[in-house]
Amino acid sequence: MMEKELAESIERQKYFEDVATSSSEQDDGTREMGELYPFLICGGTNTERFYFTHINDTTDYKFNIRPRYFGDESNYTEAFPKRINDVLSTNNDAKIFCVYDWDTIYGNETNLKKHEDFEKQFQEEISNGIVTLCPSMPCIEYWFLLHFVDYTKLLKNYREVSAVLGERIKACFTDSSKPLKKLLKKEKYLKDSAWVENLCTDGKLALAIERAEKNIKAAVKAGELEKQSYSYVYEVFKR
Repeated sequence: MMEKELAESIERQKYFEDVATSSSEQDDGTREMGELYPFLICGGTNTERFYFTHINDTTDYKFNIRPRYFGDESNYTEAFPKRINDVLSTNNDAKIFCVYDWDTIYGNETNLKKHEDFEKQFQEEISNGIVTLCPSMPCIEYWFLLHFVDYTKLLKNYREVSAVLGERIKACFTDSSKPLKKLLKKEKYLKDSAWVENLCTDGKLALAIERAEKNIKAAVKAGELEKQSYSYVYEVFKR
C-alpha cells in the first residue's frame, strides 16, 4: 500500500511552481505561469526513489519525479529513452536529469556500447542542455558519502563504498542497529524521511554539491576522471 500511495502522490505533483497572482492579473483574468520544475528520471530501486522523494518534500528543491522505472540498474539505457520522449512530447521547455549508477558500465563492454547508443540517440538534447546525464561512479551511495567527507579515491562497487560510508549514514536512520544494506535498500527503512533530513542537515547537502563539482572539474582538467570516484548528481541541484 505504501508504494501505491507514494506513486499516486508523486503523480499529483504540479509540473509548475505556484506564482503569486497580483491584483492587476486578477482584474484582467490573466495569471503568470511559474517555472517548470525539472524532470528527474532515475535508475535503481528504492534508494533513489525515496531519496529524491524526500528531497522534494523536505527541502526547497522541487522536481517532477518519474518513478515508474525503478528496477535493474543495467537496463536504464532501454528504459530512459521512453521516459525522456514521454516528457518532451508534452513539455517542450522541460529540463530532464537522468540519474544512474556507473558501476554496471565500468569494465562491461556490452553495457558501455548500450550507453554510447543511448547518448547518441539524445545527442542534440544533451548538447542543448535539455537532457543532463548524472552518473555516479560507482553508485549513488558515493553521492551520500560526499555529504560527510571530501573523498576521491576510486571505489569500484557498492561494497567498497559501503565500507567507507557505513557508520556515517547509519547514524541518519531512526534505527541505526540494522545492517547498512537493509537500511539503504529496504522500503520499510527508507520511507521515513528522517534519514534524508539528517543527511542534509547542517549544510551537508551544500557541501556535497560543492565537493562533487570541484572534484569533477579538477579531474576532467587533469584528464584523470576515470581514476577516481565521482558523482554528477550535483547537477540536479545546480540548475
